Amino acid sequence: MSEVGIPRVYWKSGAWRYKCNARQKALVGKSWIRLGETVEDARAEYNAWAPRLFPKAGMGRLFDKYEAEIIPAKPSPATRKSNLDELKRLRLVFAECEPEDITVHDVYRYMDARGAQSKTQANHELSLLKHIFRFAQRWGVLEHNPADPVAKFKLKPRDRYVTDAEFARFLRFTSPWVRRYALLKYKTGLRQKDLLGLRLDQLGPDGILLRTSKVGKQAVIAWDDELGKLVDEIKADNLSRGRQGPTLFCKRDGMPYNKDQFHSRWQYGMKKAMTEGMIERFTEHDLRAKHATDAERQGIDVQTNLQHSDRRTTEIYLRAKQVLKVSALGADAFIVE
Repeated sequence: MSEVGIPRVYWKSGAWRYKCNARQKALVGKSWIRLGETVEDARAEYNAWAPRLFPKAGMGRLFDKYEAEIIPAKPSPATRKSNLDELKRLRLVFAECEPEDITVHDVYRYMDARGAQSKTQANHELSLLKHIFRFAQRWGVLEHNPADPVAKFKLKPRDRYVTDAEFARFLRFTSPWVRRYALLKYKTGLRQKDLLGLRLDQLGPDGILLRTSKVGKQAVIAWDDELGKLVDEIKADNLSRGRQGPTLFCKRDGMPYNKDQFHSRWQYGMKKAMTEGMIERFTEHDLRAKHATDAERQGIDVQTNLQHSDRRTTEIYLRAKQVLKVSALGADAFIVE
C-alpha cells in the first residue's frame, strides 16, 4: 500500500494515480485516474471518485470495496482466487440488498440452498461473508454481524486410508509418470501445488528447500538414497520425453503442469491401476493422509511434516484414518475338551 494509505494508488508519471479494476474501468472508462501530486490532494480526489468507483449503495458496494482493498492484500494466490469465486456466488444473492436489512435468517436460508449443492462450498462462502461483515463493522457500515451466529455444516471427515498392500499394487500397475509422482508425494507429504511447482533451484545440497504455498514457512526435506534416486529418475524421464524445464515435474516442452493437466495424468494412471490391478479408487490427496498416518505410526512429528500451523488441522488427516486394533479375549477357561 502506498503512503497515501489507499489500495491500488501508485505514484505514476508525476502524480498519484488510482488503478481501476476491470469492473471500475467499465464504469468510468479509464484504467488510471489522476488523483493529484500531494497526499492530501490524492485522498480528497479519491473520496470524490469513490461514489463512481463503488456505485452500489448497499451490499454491492461493500463487496466492491472488499474486492478492491482486502482480497489483493491476502498473501496466498490460491486464497485470492477462491475468495473471488466465492464472492461471485455471494453477489448473486446479496448484491442488491442493504447490509442493515440482512438477518441471521437470510444467511441461514442461503446456507440451506447452497448446502443442497455443496456443504463444503457453503462453509467457505459463509466464512467469507462473515469476514466481509467484520470489515463492514470496521468501516462503520454495520454495528452487528448478521452472519456471526450462523453455524457451518458439520462435514464427515474422509476416512479413506490407502493400505500398504493397495499402494504397492497401485505403484505396480499405474503409469510410470504417476508412479514417480505418487512415490514423491508419499515420501514428502507435500501438497499438490507445492509438488507441481517444485523448482530445480530448490534441490539443494542438503535436501529439498521449501516455502509452502499455504502457510509460507521455510523447511528442508533432507536427502536420503531413495529420495535422491527418485528425483534423478524424474529428471531423466523429462529429458527422455522432451526437455527439462525449471520445475521438477514438467511437460514435454518444459513448461509446468497446471491443475487440469495434472488431473488428466492422474486419472489416466488411476484408471490403469483400477483396470489392471483391480484396486479401489483413491484420490491424490489421500496419499497426503497416508503420509500423515504412517508418519505418526513411525513416531514422526506429523504437524511439522505436513507444515500445519494448527495441530487441529493435522488431526483432520489422522483421526478418521487410524484403524483401531481390537484384542480378542482369552476363552481357555470356558473350553471343554
